[in-house]
Amino acid sequence: MVEPFPKRDLQGMLRGLVVSSDSRLALLITRDGHVVAEAGDLLGVDSTSLAALTAGMFSATREVARLVGETQFSILLQQGERRHIHISLIGESTMMVVVFEDYQKIGRVRYEARKAGKVIGEALQAEAAVAKPLQEEGFSITAFREYALNLIDRLFEPKSPG
Repeated sequence: MVEPFPKRDLQGMLRGLVVSSDSRLALLITRDGHVVAEAGDLLGVDSTSLAALTAGMFSATREVARLVGETQFSILLQQGERRHIHISLIGESTMMVVVFEDYQKIGRVRYEARKAGKVIGEALQAEAAVAKPLQEEGFSITAFREYALNLIDRLFEPKSPG
């Protein structure tokens, strides 16, 4: 049976990307703007806002792609004066955001992001393959997690004297 990839493994993959591409930070986000995993120098970076705004930007760009006859653009690049953002689509519902500082390294960032994206995409597919049969049986991972946490809370509640 294929084990789902814990968040720390995705963070490890992102850390590897940050190191291999000499980037500042990397995020894995959903299309609706939630952070799945993050790595790198996040000091002073509001990753929640960055994820939400990036997802909105990606959605707007998808509409631009349709206007010019494409289904979507799979890679976006935003160039600033000091920092740059490389955004790539991983699967249907996940994006990888890489923030880097030296624009001369764009080729390296794109190459390393493509490699990491393939590995992360495979990890996410494996996780989805494990979760799908459980969901089809009516098993909700979120509901189970909530149940388990409530059970643990009840186990450790102080007993009232009585």
